[in-house]
Amino acid sequence: MTELKDLMTIFKIETEEHLTKLENGLIELEKNPGDKELLRRLTREVHTLKGAARVFGFKEIQDLAHRMEDIFEAILSERIIFDSYSMERMLKGIDTLRFLLEQILLGESPGPEVGEVKKELDSCLSMRKGETKERNPTQPIPPSSGFRSSSSNPDDGYLKVSLSRIDKLLYLIGEVLIQRMNSRGRLSQVKRILRGIKEIQRCVSNLKESMQENDPLPIKERVKLLSQWEAILERLREESKGLYDQISHEVFHLDPIIDQLQTRARELKMIPLSTIFEGFPRMVRDIASQQGKEIRLLISGEETELDKKVIERIKSSLIHLLRNAIDHGIEDPQNRESIGKPRQGTIKISATNEGDRVVLSIEDDGKGIDLEEVKKNVLRKGLLREEELLRMTEKEILDLVFLPGYSSSPLVTELSGRGMGLDIVMQEITRLSGRVSLETQKGRGTRFTLSLPLSIAILRALLVRVGGSHFFLPIPSVITVLRTTRETISTINGRMSISIEDRLVPLIDLKRVLGMKWICEESKMKEEMFWVVIVSNFRREVGLIVEEVLGDEEVFLKSLGKHLGKIKFVSGAVVRMDGEVVLVLDVEDFLTFRSYLVDSMEAEGSTLRPEQKRARILVVEDTFSTRELERNILENHGYLVDTAVDGLDALNQVSRNSYDLILSDIEMPRMDGFELCQTLRKNEAYKDIPFVMLTSFQREEDRRRGMEVGASAYLVKGAFDQTHFLETIDRLLG
Repeated sequence: MTELKDLMTIFKIETEEHLTKLENGLIELEKNPGDKELLRRLTREVHTLKGAARVFGFKEIQDLAHRMEDIFEAILSERIIFDSYSMERMLKGIDTLRFLLEQILLGESPGPEVGEVKKELDSCLSMRKGETKERNPTQPIPPSSGFRSSSSNPDDGYLKVSLSRIDKLLYLIGEVLIQRMNSRGRLSQVKRILRGIKEIQRCVSNLKESMQENDPLPIKERVKLLSQWEAILERLREESKGLYDQISHEVFHLDPIIDQLQTRARELKMIPLSTIFEGFPRMVRDIASQQGKEIRLLISGEETELDKKVIERIKSSLIHLLRNAIDHGIEDPQNRESIGKPRQGTIKISATNEGDRVVLSIEDDGKGIDLEEVKKNVLRKGLLREEELLRMTEKEILDLVFLPGYSSSPLVTELSGRGMGLDIVMQEITRLSGRVSLETQKGRGTRFTLSLPLSIAILRALLVRVGGSHFFLPIPSVITVLRTTRETISTINGRMSISIEDRLVPLIDLKRVLGMKWICEESKMKEEMFWVVIVSNFRREVGLIVEEVLGDEEVFLKSLGKHLGKIKFVSGAVVRMDGEVVLVLDVEDFLTFRSYLVDSMEAEGSTLRPEQKRARILVVEDTFSTRELERNILENHGYLVDTAVDGLDALNQVSRNSYDLILSDIEMPRMDGFELCQTLRKNEAYKDIPFVMLTSFQREEDRRRGMEVGASAYLVKGAFDQTHFLETIDRLLG
């Protein structure tokens, strides 16, 4: 059973590779329809896929692949031409193959829609050369986003590894085995030393007994006995010295082997960026086609490798940035021509290695970001005051697009609006000990640059002591370390700050924030000198007060496990050589906490703000399990929650209670989410209540309809992410 499951996983991985090559090959063929060699390559790909499906007995996949093979052969022999009609049908065929693959893995039977796809593919073969058909195929069975969710893949626990890497690893393991045999040889030496020690102990015991008796040993016997001991001790010293030299020699040779073993083992988890880049051409083509734009995508450095976990975590961020470039960076073809640009816009994605980091760049030649618009948007949303903006440089103003709550888009979705989601991108990259930078020229384009570590397991960290305990701080987040006096600290409304290079940096006393005040004596804070570690995510910074800075180390970071989940201010743990478990602090959590400190420092008066009233949310969902899950998530986050089973029930609830936000499904009995939102927007009393749609509908026309009826946010259940969900709710509630 396990063997069959493994074979199915391998089949899925190989099928996905074939489908991606077919997908990208079709997009290339659309640009060069006369490329015979490309046609032959695509024919071979689909023929191989057909053969593999036949071996496993997957007849539906085999039949569909066979029809696609017939179309490629017909184009190759020039019986038919490759046009937009056949292009759309072939892409739909690939989507359907992907859909069939997932249905088979789930043990489900394909629906009747598959038969319709086969008929559409057959219609391509029935076309005579030169004949054209209307280019408007029906909606493909799965969404044609060009991306598949990795979270649901059954092959999440598998990696394709080259044999050369395994051979190198096995060679190093062989070297370690040799050292293990040498170590076993040392055991016999240790045993001889132990026997010598026991012999001396026995002699000492005999001497002690004789001295306690009335007839002690004569002096001559004692001298002889001491001489024997001296000889034994000398032998033990020589053996111990020899053992020490041999162990030192072995450790000297073992250290580089262990370092290489660690490097090779880490390489096993390294995968090329092409694993996520390969989905971009289809995504760009589909979105550009939907928006009537012409976009050329250029990709370089796809062979650059990163840790699999890093790639998995940056995938959504890259999609955010790429979708932003398509949606709001590249202009319409007519607009580009009117300002002297080519009709076709260009997006460049590149990746390069720089030391122990990888630098990713996403650049477009679109309209760029207007700083004046950024300032207007920030003022309109109340994120900053006008006098604050006047004191800021252009670079600082540009970085405001990373602020939580900044958005230039009227509709919140998982992939909308330049600015929407950029705070999430910044947070995710920072949590990976990475950096994000932004450059733009009005009318010329925008470039986002991400600098990422090769691996998140190996971390360079600063060891500090707080409250008698040790903690690590990630070195990439550390700006500087100060040894300063209490006189340098300013206090505003009870909040501490320190002046560094003419800027005021908030201070956090780590022992208080971490709940360790009871461990330390209050007199500690009154010492003449103390340590401050300045940390930053390159748009915010904060100073952390610690008792002592002990130096930096290269450490192996371990997660806290699913049973503990995310603990505030902690990102993981490290087990040191002496067995001590040291927590690694999450700098991003401190920087979020810092924003609260800044608000307090800038508040008028000396009293703290009163606790805000808890927001009340109405959850509208007809499925009990989903309704209860959403209610629990929101209540655990601190909101008051009421529920309704459909749109009519929700209207009844709204008429009796006051709500700060409404979260609704779309497909419900009696009244669906579209009708509910439209009805509320027509009522003057309810038109300003934020309305969030959380639905399984993921088509573009459904999103557009959601915006048309007045939804504030449109989230898809299939791509549900609790963090993003709560951040969206928090943002809409201000």
